[in-house]
Amino acid sequence: MEKDAIVAILEGAVSLAGLLLVFVGFVYARGEAMASTRGDRFKHLARAGIAPFGISIWCAWICVSYLQGDLTLFRSAVLLFRADLIGTTLYAFLVLFVYL
Repeated sequence: MEKDAIVAILEGAVSLAGLLLVFVGFVYARGEAMASTRGDRFKHLARAGIAPFGISIWCAWICVSYLQGDLTLFRSAVLLFRADLIGTTLYAFLVLFVYL
């Protein structure tokens, strides 16, 4: 049962990382298109999106380590995935309600 949960967390973390990478690239490109201080704000916002992306990759790394035999990492993977979801949600709200 734990292995199935880890595989699901791994799939979710990698999918979330991919979506974040595309979205951060879009926001950064929008900032590049503007040649003012507003464009700089979008660039900084895109750089802030690297934090939830990094958490997603870290979560995926822990899941792979668990699948390779380190059975003590189950709780860490679950907690890190929850933190990833919270961080991504906060980043999405920041982008949607503050900048757009």
